[in-house]
Amino acid sequence: MMIRLPLIATLLTVLSINANASTKVEAFTTSHSYSNILPIKQLIDDDWQQPPDQGASDAFTQSEVGIRAYIDNFSFSVSQRYDYFVKTEQQTAQAFYLNRNDLALNTLDEYKINFQLLNQRSNGIKVGYKFQYNNFTTDIRLGYWRLLATRDSYLNGVISGDDNGNISASAQLNEFYSTDNFLKRRNSDDWNTQGTGLTVDLHMRWQPSSNIDLKLSITDLYAEFTSKNTGYSAGKLDTDGTFINSIGGIAYVPLYRGIETSAEHQFSIPVTINLNALYRTKKLTYVTQFLRQSDINFYYVGVQFEHENSSTRLLLDIENTAPEIQFHHPWITAYFSIDDTDFNQAMLFKLGINLHLTF
Repeated sequence: MMIRLPLIATLLTVLSINANASTKVEAFTTSHSYSNILPIKQLIDDDWQQPPDQGASDAFTQSEVGIRAYIDNFSFSVSQRYDYFVKTEQQTAQAFYLNRNDLALNTLDEYKINFQLLNQRSNGIKVGYKFQYNNFTTDIRLGYWRLLATRDSYLNGVISGDDNGNISASAQLNEFYSTDNFLKRRNSDDWNTQGTGLTVDLHMRWQPSSNIDLKLSITDLYAEFTSKNTGYSAGKLDTDGTFINSIGGIAYVPLYRGIETSAEHQFSIPVTINLNALYRTKKLTYVTQFLRQSDINFYYVGVQFEHENSSTRLLLDIENTAPEIQFHHPWITAYFSIDDTDFNQAMLFKLGINLHLTF
């Protein structure tokens, strides 16, 4: 992902306003992915090599890369973010898998189709201010985003097959988009591909004593995006039309009855809540963490080892049995987690790197 030069120039201008202030600059990148449908790589590549899990329901990828500066109590950042969310159910995922692999549907079953997809890509700038009172600090960050691409798709209905391998289906479609869409509709300059967004993030830290440290980050506490003239399709997909093919068999013609136009589109990004609690003893620091991302809960427990100028934290994602390692140093902070040594089979992946420079 590339950050546009005008955004970087804006940050450099801000840094030049008060060169005498205490300033810290960091370059950062984060990427969090999770799926309980099938491995992340297969889902992103649309290459369904194996059947979906029985509890298939959710998948997401959220990534951001940028530069941030801290000047006294103020913070300024420019970045590009990418958000991708999928919500479905096992029957839908199974039908997708069979279709992608040219396998026949089970003629004894009628598959329920319930599929939602939301993704967006945008460049933005954030401005924050940190309030401090004794051992309690609050950092509020306001973000303004230029929406570059978006898709918001809903597909609901049923699909089934017969003994001859023919497929019948009936589904309701509702979809906003700037580029990709179910109907492969192309933009002939009939709709815009850009919009704007506003976000609010909240970061808090409380140290009630020397051995207790509590941190709470709420990202996208408010996150509303608007595109004034997005591509829009709404209607019904079915196989009511039939014809006799060249070998005398019955074939079905998928039909779409609805509208293809443009419309204003508003959507929100799910809130992310990250709560950390540390308890320090003479020998070890014990850590617990709760993370809620894309309406999915993650629970962690672990320990932190203190070094002279750094610390190392070892965590375990309890439900997904995934280890996570975090490292903090004055000039670098990094974390990494994966639930399978074979990346092609990973259902969970986390990576974050922050490079710090203070002057």
